[in-house]
Amino acid sequence: MPNYRSLVGGFFSSTPMDKTTGPVTIRMNNPGAINGAPWEKTYPGYVDTVETTPGNRSTIFEAPEFGIGAWWDLMRRYRAANVITVGGIINRYGGGQDYSAYIQFVAKTTGFTPDTTIDLNDDQQVLTFGKAMFRYEAGRPLPWSDDQVLCGIRGGRQFASSGSWPAAAAPTLSPQTQPGSLVSNNQSTSNDLLPLLQKLVLALATRPPGPPDPSTARPPGPPALPAKGTPSASPNVISPPPVLSTIDKIFGGETLTGSKTMIGVLSYALVTILKAAGVLGAATPAGQILTVLSIAFSVLGGLAKIDRMTQSISNVAANAPPKI
Repeated sequence: MPNYRSLVGGFFSSTPMDKTTGPVTIRMNNPGAINGAPWEKTYPGYVDTVETTPGNRSTIFEAPEFGIGAWWDLMRRYRAANVITVGGIINRYGGGQDYSAYIQFVAKTTGFTPDTTIDLNDDQQVLTFGKAMFRYEAGRPLPWSDDQVLCGIRGGRQFASSGSWPAAAAPTLSPQTQPGSLVSNNQSTSNDLLPLLQKLVLALATRPPGPPDPSTARPPGPPALPAKGTPSASPNVISPPPVLSTIDKIFGGETLTGSKTMIGVLSYALVTILKAAGVLGAATPAGQILTVLSIAFSVLGGLAKIDRMTQSISNVAANAPPKI
């Protein structure tokens, strides 16, 4: 039974034959559309080679990182045949078909020219080149993070030199990372992200009282007497309870009144930042669940505000003095 997974905690497919889950390269964990050469059957993570359309075959891998490693190994085999430029590689990839549109797409996406030489030992260049090829093969934005692609590139390189895939992925430095900042190549799961959102909610919900205003502080002494002719305040006056909507009563009560929309907006911003940084995959269950929850919390906050306003207007109307 195949063990479908990601080696560094990112997107992967466990339904390679389900056409509703995406294009062939994505659902078969085969970003480079490797099509069943004999050497692939002994490659790490190999599952099977199947015919996707009449005359077209594709290999299924357990993890997209293995599929990327196999793509890197194919590039290595091209290099041994002195096929080392962007145009040369893609034309060889096409097996004699007209791949001029493919070459133009990759050149425009990467900034390379068809004559640019690809150095397979340059992680940054191979990452850029590989992502452009994977994007063209998939026909849609890629669900894999840069860390996943780099893991596949480096794993493929080590497998080619030693015959074994690295037991644990080495720490990676994403291209967007500035020197001096630390990035882990293990993507956060929902178990890692939920505590972050919980801390955010608690921070917003807990409002410690600020320091007293010195200008309004009363020095110690006997209480001031009411002015002549002014009725004394009753010591038993009870302030009316705050107006709460049904949503307020279910989610946090008085503590979170007025804060739910802000919490939802900040949570959505946090999820967006994590997705942009590659920490949270947009297509992963955690990414989808947290996005929906943050939007839902914002909507509930807005509905609660409308309900409170409606109740307040009703209370004012009910307590209005009768007209004489």
